[in-house]
Amino acid sequence: MRQAAAGPDTAAREVPAPGGPPAHEPAAGPLSIAFLGDANSIHLRRWAGHFAGLGHRITLLVPSDQVLEPGLPPEIAIERYMPHTAHRFRRFGMLDTRRSLRAALTRVDPDVLHAHHLTVNGMRAWMSGFHPYVITVWGSDVLVSVRRSRRARIFARLSLRSADLVTGISRHVVRAAVAAGARSERSHWLHFGIDTALFSPGPDPIALRASLGLDGRRVLFSPRTIAPVYRQATVVDALARLPQDVSLVLTRHLADPTELAAIEARIHDRGLAGRVVIVPSVPYAEMPDFYRLADVVVSVPESDAGPITLVEALAVGRSTVCSDLPPVREWLDDLDPSAVVPVGDAGATAAAVERMLARGPAEQADFARRGRRAVEERADQNRCMAQMEAFYRQLAARGRPRRPGEA
Repeated sequence: MRQAAAGPDTAAREVPAPGGPPAHEPAAGPLSIAFLGDANSIHLRRWAGHFAGLGHRITLLVPSDQVLEPGLPPEIAIERYMPHTAHRFRRFGMLDTRRSLRAALTRVDPDVLHAHHLTVNGMRAWMSGFHPYVITVWGSDVLVSVRRSRRARIFARLSLRSADLVTGISRHVVRAAVAAGARSERSHWLHFGIDTALFSPGPDPIALRASLGLDGRRVLFSPRTIAPVYRQATVVDALARLPQDVSLVLTRHLADPTELAAIEARIHDRGLAGRVVIVPSVPYAEMPDFYRLADVVVSVPESDAGPITLVEALAVGRSTVCSDLPPVREWLDDLDPSAVVPVGDAGATAAAVERMLARGPAEQADFARRGRRAVEERADQNRCMAQMEAFYRQLAARGRPRRPGEA
């Protein structure tokens, strides 16, 4: 089993290697990387697609019962394994999953195994016995799920403690991972990264504005999905306190049906039907224009590991109003503390939006410039993935790992 060397206590450091110097210089050629995660997640697809585009051999390990949505880059291979949920008896199913996953890893023979999301996938990486493996915690997995039962805490600790590297999208979730069992010297803050060429300042999307009936309107864009955790009711209540020329754009993408019905009823009850536009799912490539459409971007969930929507808004140069959460503070304490509001406080949200709308051109331009610079330094996709590639190479260079089933 390849072990990462111990180092100083750096539970939230950004760039350093996951331990001391490698046993020998990392190879410069293509790596074989296997990912365990939701193969339909846009974030995992972007991550895997980035490394496939660099010429690395990428394999997604996918449960045999998962239906893949279209759009997966053709250069990414798929290797199926049997999930424990497919077995009638869960305890025996876990053993079958272990055997099935080991067999899949033997066929793929990766240099590194990378599990995205601690719950289930991190546990399966640990169960496989493969090393080196990486766990990237996403948020609710380490902030919520591990607290629900003693069993979840035990599996989380085993999975994190044994991991050769643990990463998280914010310092807050990395600290939570260390508290749940990850070794601090193997734990690093590393953003998922956004495409700063795509998410960039640009002209007003006149055609989009006209198609949504927003000509002559000031616009709030709340990009989070309509689900209880994202507190869209707070945004609607805030809108009711704002001037009549302010409209709100929401998206139905992955909306919770019950919450969507409640939000639509709330909009009707407050007489806001003419001021709210709920669009269907927005293609990723079209998202920047929705940010450019907005005068203010609002994101006020009750829980968040590291709001990518906030970073996308900053990259485009838009003012933001966000919930007072630790990962949000990591960005806005330096940029604009007045943009942070208490969770569920519609009055404070409306007041913060009004402050943003009242900014003059010079003040807004200064904020846009500082926000864009922060994103380029801390969350540019190419920079973040280059750091991740360095981690992969250093892990792979520490000598041949023990493969599943080897003595």
